[in-house]
Amino acid sequence: MARRRFLGAMAAAVAAGSGLYPRGAFAQDQAWAMRPDADVDQINFVVWQFGNIYDDIAAKFEADWGIPVEKIIEPNIDPQIAKLTSMYAAGEDIDVLVSPLQTMASYIDQGIAAPLDGLPGLEEYAADMTPLARSIATRDDQIWGLPYLSIAWNFIYNSELLEKAGFADTPFTTWEELTEQCLKAKADGVSNHPLLWVAGAAFDPLPGTWFAQVANRGGRIFAPDMTPELGPGSVAREALQYFQDSFLKHEIADPDSLNLKFLPAVKVFNTGNHIYLGALHNYYMNVVNDPAQSPIAGKGRIHPMPGDGKTLAVTWYYMLSEATRDREWAWKMLQYLGGKTQDGVYTQALALAKSSMLAPGYTSVLNSPELREMWSERVDVDAMLNIFDKAVPYPEVVPAVNEPWYPQWNEMLNVELTACLRGQITPDEACDNMIANIDKAKA
Repeated sequence: MARRRFLGAMAAAVAAGSGLYPRGAFAQDQAWAMRPDADVDQINFVVWQFGNIYDDIAAKFEADWGIPVEKIIEPNIDPQIAKLTSMYAAGEDIDVLVSPLQTMASYIDQGIAAPLDGLPGLEEYAADMTPLARSIATRDDQIWGLPYLSIAWNFIYNSELLEKAGFADTPFTTWEELTEQCLKAKADGVSNHPLLWVAGAAFDPLPGTWFAQVANRGGRIFAPDMTPELGPGSVAREALQYFQDSFLKHEIADPDSLNLKFLPAVKVFNTGNHIYLGALHNYYMNVVNDPAQSPIAGKGRIHPMPGDGKTLAVTWYYMLSEATRDREWAWKMLQYLGGKTQDGVYTQALALAKSSMLAPGYTSVLNSPELREMWSERVDVDAMLNIFDKAVPYPEVVPAVNEPWYPQWNEMLNVELTACLRGQITPDEACDNMIANIDKAKA
């Protein structure tokens, strides 16, 4: 039956000319359009704030199904994690949640999250997921979520300042060239600190910037068996030495980088005082080239990591909770957040892609000509998609991210990285401490 549903969905999508907008009687027969047998008084989700997307999708759910939605929205990732875990510990109802990669394993092992096996329509979603999204969502041959967004780490450069530095249309291609260009720009007075890093201590910003450098150089933080690859002579130490040198030896990196997470770093870059910003999520091109938000709009260019462009990529997910009041209704809500609405449209994925350039985790949405046309106003679309093509999934570089002790280790990692970049310890000492912290995180 699952196979017949899948083949039927594909055939109808072809007949309609698009997998994005199924219409008519066909849509009404699909899993996303069928009402669960049970009734519930309400449904809820626990998320972090992102514009008005959750108000909009909750209103659509209520209008389509007549079920009230309780929106539990925290201002950012860290307070959302704290809220979610405290609710679960208190035995409260949790239907759907959002999770970055770093907490997925912990949620699974604690029983906060539930696998999606056996839920109607799952096969169709899995078939449409991008390889990146499907690989990260799968654990022990089970799918644990529907995509929220996919992310690749990259650089951004200011084309006007790069030209003033004497490198018009020729951004760096190697790490050494990045240093050389920045040193020349600094010496010529084009920019006092040509390089701005996303290096604020937090769950993802600072670690991700270092991990992306390690991935680009062909290294890993852990082997698949969780043996740390942080010892003497490791790629990780080489990358961390470069990272520190940009601050201390060459003085090309802005010291304020150590206070800046993603959006604050983008806002500082938008002042026009830096040539390069890295490493950060691809969708911030939407902010850099938005005339309403950026004084340098039109001058921002997306740029791959050096060499062959290998980089880090990840998908984050909406997940079903084990603490749900009704699994079928929770699945319906999960689809509104990470899949299709009653009309068979990827409403949330399309809205996020259009408004904020968040890369969808579904091939049919990603390949939409409508998105390409919209994105081309802010970014070289082919260049951005090529960055994704060169990306390595986050768990291949940091397989420990799937271990329950990883969040605690990540907190200690931020301490070591910050101390290293401030010159309080050497890269060797920092990596030695990271290795020692593994046992502390497991305790």
